[in-house]
Amino acid sequence: MFPPNLKCRLMNVRILMWLVLSLVSGVGLAADHLDSPRLANSNGTLDINDLYAFQSPTDSNNVVLVMTVNPLAGVRSGTLFETRGVYEFNVDSTGDAIPDIAFRLYFASPRRGQQRFVMVDSRNRTMASGQTGRVARVRGGGSVTAGLFDDPFFFDLEGFNNGFQFTGVDFFAGANVNAIVVELPRALMGSDDIAISTRTVMNGQQVDRMGRPAINTVLIPSGRKDQFNSGVPATDVANFTNDVVATLISLGRTTTDAQGLATALLPDHLTIDTSRTMSFLNGRKLADDVIDAELQLLTGITAASDQVDANDKFFLNVFPYLAPPH
Repeated sequence: MFPPNLKCRLMNVRILMWLVLSLVSGVGLAADHLDSPRLANSNGTLDINDLYAFQSPTDSNNVVLVMTVNPLAGVRSGTLFETRGVYEFNVDSTGDAIPDIAFRLYFASPRRGQQRFVMVDSRNRTMASGQTGRVARVRGGGSVTAGLFDDPFFFDLEGFNNGFQFTGVDFFAGANVNAIVVELPRALMGSDDIAISTRTVMNGQQVDRMGRPAINTVLIPSGRKDQFNSGVPATDVANFTNDVVATLISLGRTTTDAQGLATALLPDHLTIDTSRTMSFLNGRKLADDVIDAELQLLTGITAASDQVDANDKFFLNVFPYLAPPH
């Protein structure tokens, strides 16, 4: 017999490995975890899981941006950031889906298990530098940190794969991710009404990108998912509207409804009025139940729910807001 604590750990590992196999085989829906064939075959360090953007709960003059990467960190891959990669937040403040401001983070090789990082702005001016696992101050105001955290995404994946027979079991309970959390003055954004997107780059090539949850995962056909991840929000309407409309029709939406929803969902960026504290679709807070919102949006059933209403760990009320890792 295993000791109780070891038995629990072994069970968690088996569950996580089963999840890896499910996601890689393409049968699962997640926010953006392993959303394309190329990413499913990569080590995950540049695979974007989720993007969050919300007014700071501790200072209404600030906005918080969170990017999580590296699904199932420590199980499917290691727990480090890619030293050859760039992790980028893009801000469109003029409504044309073209970034006006960028915040980019670069990571050095690990030393004693930690990585040095630097954050620069659109002009490559250093805004902050620090070390993973610690909070660094940002020039001009704000804070930034990067490291290993609990995966804030919650969802009954098994129920979804079982024909929407949801049981309320959070399949992402116990999973960790790498995350970058930046809190900045709203004044730096150029406008209160902005659109946020994220991307990762390596060797000059875009690896992944994300705005709203589940756009590529759910609405883009398998053969075009890699192409979507290589694209930019400014060309989404021209390049992917027909795909999104076709998928929505296949899910039971009328042609008129599908066309209207496609107009609302593309381009793929996360819009937010930073002067307001509202939840998804105005930005996205960590605790927002985006799966219920999107199930209702996609199916047209107002009561649709996966019965998972909260994360498996409590979020923090102060920076960096994410729960500590398992």
